[in-house]
Amino acid sequence: MKMSVARYFSLLLVAIFVVAIATMSAVNAANPDTGRAGGAERPLSSELAGGWHFVRTPNPHGGTDAISIMHTAETSRSDLELAGLMIRCREGGTEPVIVLLRAFPLRARPHVVLGKPGSETQFEATIAPPGTAILLSGDATTLVNGAWQAQNDLFIRINDDQTTIRGVVALAGLQAAFKVLLASCSTQ
Repeated sequence: MKMSVARYFSLLLVAIFVVAIATMSAVNAANPDTGRAGGAERPLSSELAGGWHFVRTPNPHGGTDAISIMHTAETSRSDLELAGLMIRCREGGTEPVIVLLRAFPLRARPHVVLGKPGSETQFEATIAPPGTAILLSGDATTLVNGAWQAQNDLFIRINDDQTTIRGVVALAGLQAAFKVLLASCSTQ
Protein backbone atom coordinates (compact mmCIF):
# COMPACT_ATOMS: atom_id res chain seq x y z
CA MET A 1 0.00 0.00 0.00
CA LYS A 2 2.82 2.43 0.89
CA MET A 3 4.50 1.76 -2.43
CA SER A 4 1.37 2.62 -4.41
CA VAL A 5 0.83 5.90 -2.48
CA ALA A 6 4.47 6.92 -3.02
CA ARG A 7 4.24 6.02 -6.69
CA TYR A 8 0.99 7.98 -7.05
CA PHE A 9 2.51 11.01 -5.31
CA SER A 10 5.49 10.90 -7.68
CA LEU A 11 3.13 10.77 -10.66
CA LEU A 12 1.27 13.82 -9.31
CA LEU A 13 4.45 15.87 -9.11
CA VAL A 14 5.46 14.84 -12.62
CA ALA A 15 1.99 15.71 -13.94
CA ILE A 16 2.08 19.17 -12.35
CA PHE A 17 5.56 19.82 -13.74
CA VAL A 18 4.53 18.70 -17.23
CA VAL A 19 1.43 20.91 -17.15
CA ALA A 20 3.51 23.89 -16.03
CA ILE A 21 5.91 23.45 -18.92
CA ALA A 22 3.25 22.78 -21.54
CA THR A 23 0.90 25.61 -20.59
CA MET A 24 3.58 28.24 -20.22
CA SER A 25 5.31 27.20 -23.43
CA ALA A 26 2.01 27.70 -25.24
CA VAL A 27 1.49 31.10 -23.60
CA ASN A 28 5.05 32.24 -24.19
CA ALA A 29 5.06 31.07 -27.81
CA ALA A 30 2.27 33.57 -28.46
CA ASN A 31 4.55 36.45 -27.41
CA PRO A 32 8.08 35.90 -28.76
CA ASP A 33 9.12 39.50 -28.07
CA THR A 34 9.29 39.09 -24.30
CA GLY A 35 12.77 39.16 -22.87
CA ARG A 36 14.48 37.27 -20.11
CA ALA A 37 15.32 39.29 -17.01
CA GLY A 38 19.04 39.63 -16.33
CA GLY A 39 20.85 38.83 -13.13
CA ALA A 40 21.14 35.76 -10.96
CA GLU A 41 18.43 33.16 -11.35
CA ARG A 42 16.87 30.90 -8.71
CA PRO A 43 17.27 27.15 -9.06
CA LEU A 44 14.78 25.52 -11.44
CA SER A 45 12.88 24.00 -8.52
CA SER A 46 13.03 24.37 -4.76
CA GLU A 47 10.86 23.30 -1.86
CA LEU A 48 9.25 26.04 0.21
CA ALA A 49 7.47 26.01 3.58
CA GLY A 50 4.36 23.86 3.98
CA GLY A 51 5.12 21.54 1.06
CA TRP A 52 4.88 24.25 -1.60
CA HIS A 53 7.31 24.04 -4.52
CA PHE A 54 8.79 26.95 -6.42
CA VAL A 55 9.37 26.05 -10.09
CA ARG A 56 11.10 28.08 -12.80
CA THR A 57 10.94 26.58 -16.28
CA PRO A 58 13.13 28.19 -18.93
CA ASN A 59 11.39 29.03 -22.19
CA PRO A 60 13.06 26.94 -24.91
CA HIS A 61 12.49 29.80 -27.38
CA GLY A 62 14.40 32.32 -25.24
CA GLY A 63 11.34 34.20 -23.97
CA THR A 64 10.11 34.72 -20.44
CA ASP A 65 10.52 31.81 -18.03
CA ALA A 66 7.44 30.07 -16.63
CA ILE A 67 7.44 30.72 -12.88
CA SER A 68 5.01 29.14 -10.44
CA ILE A 69 4.41 27.75 -6.99
CA MET A 70 2.67 24.39 -6.66
CA HIS A 71 1.20 22.12 -4.03
CA THR A 72 -0.14 18.62 -4.56
CA ALA A 73 -3.60 17.61 -3.41
CA GLU A 74 -3.90 15.58 -0.22
CA THR A 75 -4.25 12.08 -1.60
CA SER A 76 -6.23 10.72 1.36
CA ARG A 77 -8.89 13.45 1.02
CA SER A 78 -9.02 13.93 -2.74
CA ASP A 79 -10.24 12.16 -5.83
CA LEU A 80 -7.45 10.57 -7.83
CA GLU A 81 -8.03 12.93 -10.77
CA LEU A 82 -7.00 16.03 -8.76
CA ALA A 83 -3.23 16.61 -8.94
CA GLY A 84 -3.02 19.92 -7.08
CA LEU A 85 -2.96 23.71 -7.17
CA MET A 86 -0.56 25.92 -9.08
CA ILE A 87 -0.25 29.70 -8.91
CA ARG A 88 1.81 31.11 -11.75
CA CYS A 89 3.09 34.44 -13.00
CA ARG A 90 1.30 36.02 -15.92
CA GLU A 91 1.52 39.40 -17.51
CA GLY A 92 0.10 41.88 -15.03
CA GLY A 93 -0.26 39.54 -12.05
CA THR A 94 -0.68 35.96 -10.99
CA GLU A 95 -3.03 33.20 -12.09
CA PRO A 96 -4.57 30.36 -10.05
CA VAL A 97 -4.64 27.01 -11.87
CA ILE A 98 -6.10 23.70 -10.73
CA VAL A 99 -4.13 20.79 -12.16
CA LEU A 100 -5.76 17.47 -13.00
CA LEU A 101 -4.56 14.10 -14.17
CA ARG A 102 -7.68 13.72 -16.32
CA ALA A 103 -7.83 15.86 -19.45
CA PHE A 104 -10.86 18.00 -20.28
CA PRO A 105 -11.71 19.07 -23.85
CA LEU A 106 -10.21 22.52 -24.47
CA ARG A 107 -13.68 23.95 -25.16
CA ALA A 108 -15.05 22.78 -21.77
CA ARG A 109 -16.12 25.38 -19.20
CA PRO A 110 -16.21 23.55 -15.86
CA HIS A 111 -17.85 25.09 -12.81
CA VAL A 112 -15.35 25.34 -9.93
CA VAL A 113 -16.23 25.85 -6.27
CA LEU A 114 -13.47 26.68 -3.75
CA GLY A 115 -13.86 26.77 0.02
CA LYS A 116 -15.98 25.20 2.72
CA PRO A 117 -19.77 25.15 2.46
CA GLY A 118 -21.06 28.54 3.59
CA SER A 119 -17.91 30.40 2.53
CA GLU A 120 -17.50 29.23 -1.04
CA THR A 121 -16.19 31.11 -4.07
CA GLN A 122 -17.52 30.02 -7.46
CA PHE A 123 -15.83 30.29 -10.85
CA GLU A 124 -16.69 29.51 -14.44
CA ALA A 125 -13.29 28.23 -15.52
CA THR A 126 -11.52 27.63 -18.81
CA ILE A 127 -9.22 24.84 -19.89
CA ALA A 128 -5.60 25.38 -21.01
CA PRO A 129 -3.53 23.01 -23.15
CA PRO A 130 -2.97 20.09 -22.76
CA GLY A 131 -6.42 19.90 -21.13
CA THR A 132 -5.31 19.13 -17.59
CA ALA A 133 -5.03 22.75 -16.42
CA ILE A 134 -8.15 24.55 -15.22
CA LEU A 135 -7.67 28.33 -15.31
CA LEU A 136 -9.63 30.36 -12.79
CA SER A 137 -10.61 33.91 -13.65
CA GLY A 138 -9.09 36.81 -11.76
CA ASP A 139 -5.77 37.40 -10.05
CA ALA A 140 -4.59 34.94 -7.40
CA THR A 141 -3.55 37.84 -5.14
CA THR A 142 -7.19 38.52 -4.29
CA LEU A 143 -7.72 34.91 -3.21
CA VAL A 144 -4.42 34.45 -1.36
CA ASN A 145 -4.72 37.70 0.59
CA GLY A 146 -8.47 37.37 1.08
CA ALA A 147 -10.57 34.25 1.37
CA TRP A 148 -7.65 31.79 1.61
CA GLN A 149 -5.70 33.68 4.27
CA ALA A 150 -7.66 32.32 7.24
CA GLN A 151 -8.04 28.76 5.91
CA ASN A 152 -5.86 25.75 6.64
CA ASP A 153 -7.19 23.76 3.70
CA LEU A 154 -8.62 24.67 0.33
CA PHE A 155 -11.62 22.52 -0.56
CA ILE A 156 -11.99 22.14 -4.33
CA ARG A 157 -14.98 20.91 -6.31
CA ILE A 158 -14.98 20.80 -10.11
CA ASN A 159 -18.25 20.09 -11.92
CA ASP A 160 -18.81 19.53 -15.59
CA ASP A 161 -21.74 17.91 -17.35
CA GLN A 162 -20.46 14.39 -16.75
CA THR A 163 -18.51 14.27 -13.50
CA THR A 164 -17.54 15.93 -10.23
CA ILE A 165 -13.96 15.98 -8.96
CA ARG A 166 -13.37 16.85 -5.30
CA GLY A 167 -10.27 17.36 -3.25
CA VAL A 168 -8.26 19.28 -0.68
CA VAL A 169 -4.99 21.22 -0.93
CA ALA A 170 -3.23 22.28 2.28
CA LEU A 171 -2.67 26.03 2.47
CA ALA A 172 0.00 26.00 5.21
CA GLY A 173 2.98 28.02 4.00
CA LEU A 174 1.05 29.63 1.14
CA GLN A 175 1.64 33.23 2.28
CA ALA A 176 5.44 32.78 2.36
CA ALA A 177 5.46 30.86 -0.93
CA PHE A 178 3.31 33.53 -2.58
CA LYS A 179 5.76 36.25 -1.50
CA VAL A 180 8.58 34.31 -3.20
CA LEU A 181 6.45 34.00 -6.33
CA LEU A 182 5.58 37.72 -6.40
CA ALA A 183 9.24 38.69 -6.01
CA SER A 184 10.14 36.39 -8.91
CA CYS A 185 7.27 37.60 -11.09
CA SER A 186 8.38 41.21 -10.70
CA THR A 187 11.86 40.40 -12.07
CA GLN A 188 10.39 39.12 -15.36
